[in-house]
Amino acid sequence: MKQRENPFKAIRHIAEYLLVLLAYAAVRWLPHGLIFKISSFCGFFLYMLPSVRCIAKANLKIFFPEKSDKEISSIARQSVYNIVLSVAELFWFSGRPDKVRKYLDFDPAIAREWETCVKEGRGLIYVCMHFGNWELAGLMIRTFINDKFAVIAREVRNPRLDALINNSRCTGGNRVIPAKGAVKEMIKALKEGYALATLADQNTRVRDGGIFVDFLGLPVPVSRVPAMFGRKMNATVVVSGCMRVGHRYKSYFAKLPRETQDYTDDVEMTQDLMKVVEDIIRKNPEQYLWFYKRFQNIPIDASEELIKKYPYYAELTSERFYNKACPQITIISQKR
Repeated sequence: MKQRENPFKAIRHIAEYLLVLLAYAAVRWLPHGLIFKISSFCGFFLYMLPSVRCIAKANLKIFFPEKSDKEISSIARQSVYNIVLSVAELFWFSGRPDKVRKYLDFDPAIAREWETCVKEGRGLIYVCMHFGNWELAGLMIRTFINDKFAVIAREVRNPRLDALINNSRCTGGNRVIPAKGAVKEMIKALKEGYALATLADQNTRVRDGGIFVDFLGLPVPVSRVPAMFGRKMNATVVVSGCMRVGHRYKSYFAKLPRETQDYTDDVEMTQDLMKVVEDIIRKNPEQYLWFYKRFQNIPIDASEELIKKYPYYAELTSERFYNKACPQITIISQKR
């Protein structure tokens, strides 16, 4: 029997949905240049929130220990502004392929890679990250390649907002696969000729298919999905998306240093994948999402020396973070 939604939560969800719907309608009517100005204004107030500002600066200090506080603060502010702008632009570009063509410089190498995979009967997995305008990546593929594209996305807690965002992502025939229990649908999508898109920079518990690899200087749990599907189905795995260049956008495209079949295991391939992602972030750090708790999970077997390198919000993982194959591991006491 389906559990009834808490009435107060339902009212809050409706209020949130109506506010976002109003913003959605307003953004659709705005000139593109004005969206940048409004996003900058909203981003300033978002950055003023202590929780947002502190997390962003803590993460940046790990990646750029050599930078001054002033430089760190500047990158953090630009990062927050970029997030607000990306959300606004998802609504603005949705259903407007003419606008996508006008403002995005597309790398034809992406189309050539797709054509090669189609000819060879292989699947293609696009790995994106919270960098530049990641929401524009799906619209980019549909606009310039005009082929089937499936996006793996985590559900938004507000079901009405989740539907609104996914409707924007599904423009032009794209489809969304919920991240929870996605394996079966991903296999089906690849067999039906869809290219898959998934984010590589989200925390994934080991029991849910995550593996610890080095990223931005520290071990973090990363989904093994791109490597697992790439190796088992002989699919090509590439890192792609859209970065900002002024008020325009430029697609970026990077392949792994080795072919999929040359990797001996998922860990090895995932580590190379995250190294490619890291190199892209390092060139334009202000376009990356820094106020996400990316270093929240400390490996259960981490040394005291390694634990001290993590930011203030990090926690040592418990046995529940891992699968049932690791019940005997004892949690190390956390000294920060």
